[in-house]
Amino acid sequence: MRDMLLAFGLIVFSALTPLPLAAQMVEESLARDPGPLDFIEGEGYEQWILQSLSGDALVGLAPDGRLVPRLAMSWKVLKDGRVQFALRTDAHYTDGSPVGAEDVLWTLRELLRDPKASPTKRAILEGAEAGVENGRPWVRSPKPIGRLLMELARVPIAQQGHPDRGSGPFAFRKEPGAWVFTRRDHFLKPRIEGIRFRLLPDAAGVMAALQKGWLSLGAPATRRQTEVPQTHRLVTQPMQAQLVVWSHVGVGPLQLLERWRRDAFPPQLLALNGHPSRGLWPETLGFEPQAIAANSAAPKGPGLLRLLYPAGDETVEKLLLALRERARRDGFDIQLTPLEQGLLVGRLQQGDFQLACSLVVFDPHPWAVMEYLEPKGPMNFTGWTHPRLAELSAQAQQPGDTAWRELQSLWAKAPAALPLVDFQSVIWVDRRLQVEPSPLGLYFHTPGAAGWRWNAR
Repeated sequence: MRDMLLAFGLIVFSALTPLPLAAQMVEESLARDPGPLDFIEGEGYEQWILQSLSGDALVGLAPDGRLVPRLAMSWKVLKDGRVQFALRTDAHYTDGSPVGAEDVLWTLRELLRDPKASPTKRAILEGAEAGVENGRPWVRSPKPIGRLLMELARVPIAQQGHPDRGSGPFAFRKEPGAWVFTRRDHFLKPRIEGIRFRLLPDAAGVMAALQKGWLSLGAPATRRQTEVPQTHRLVTQPMQAQLVVWSHVGVGPLQLLERWRRDAFPPQLLALNGHPSRGLWPETLGFEPQAIAANSAAPKGPGLLRLLYPAGDETVEKLLLALRERARRDGFDIQLTPLEQGLLVGRLQQGDFQLACSLVVFDPHPWAVMEYLEPKGPMNFTGWTHPRLAELSAQAQQPGDTAWRELQSLWAKAPAALPLVDFQSVIWVDRRLQVEPSPLGLYFHTPGAAGWRWNAR
């Protein structure tokens, strides 16, 4: 599951002597403890930030979503359907060892072998084979080549035998109360000294730190977004991000949610962050809005709906409270139960829920919605399937194919999930810090944070 937390921030508790901008660390925060850096088992938004800074995938995605070289200088499709990669010779791990084909093979095979491996990465590699020929790694998958390459951008390559060691533009070290990334001699030539994260889950604390200039960047409170301090500027980046609700008790509750989402969220509650969703799949991925086409009528109140959600996310909590108030007008009570993220994911994967919601970030290509549909997709928590799924999936080779419309129509007849709100990322950034916004967010494209720079203005 690709959950997205839009809060960024950090409090620095000591006054430091100003450093030259070139040597100044970017000060950031994490809303949750990501756990140990682990390129095999690590999962979740905060963990992916750690991996994006300290690791390299075979291919990257540019800010506009195009495929670009990363660890692989080039690749070609062989006659038997394998994709073969020519690796860079100037990529090294933190111990100085060069990145080799055996590291690629080990990483991919571990992700397929380890039952605790990241569900997102396992889904990317579902049905895939990997090997080495003439010193070059190759991958073969039942997925369309275009989709496979796009998704491999989310699979950083670890050093053989060391799931915590990557070759990325920043070296990672864990300090007491902080996650620190420092610039490496790397082919992306990072232009900032590094980034320091501290744990700051409280949105009010993030806001205070932003206003006092203790943060290089962060997400302001929704009601205060346009009150940008002189030290910062407002940056808005469109995201393929949605607040999604899954139903394990049929389509009836989703029909109610589809009705309520139209007027549940006051404009002042969303501000610049987003707007109520209209269809079933993200419009930003090229899908036309489509309503649920269920044969039965929506349930009538009074009724009780039990909904699980990730604890500690103030934005989500406020949205769900507004949704609950809207539901009461139709005679329904939504019982909201917050769960720590790991527990929520566990309940979702076990199917132990009536309704459950989370923030989801989609990759910038239509194949991202397959995570809802495919039997082992990381967002298929209800076992959704259809006899024509395999046939249409094979025909959906390019965005805009007729097969996409047919797939969405099949989903619309009995969807297992419904988006409530479409989000974009609204952040304040230090005026001296140059960053490149993208639909992938600040970290997940190439060059990502390695392309940031300080200037004197």
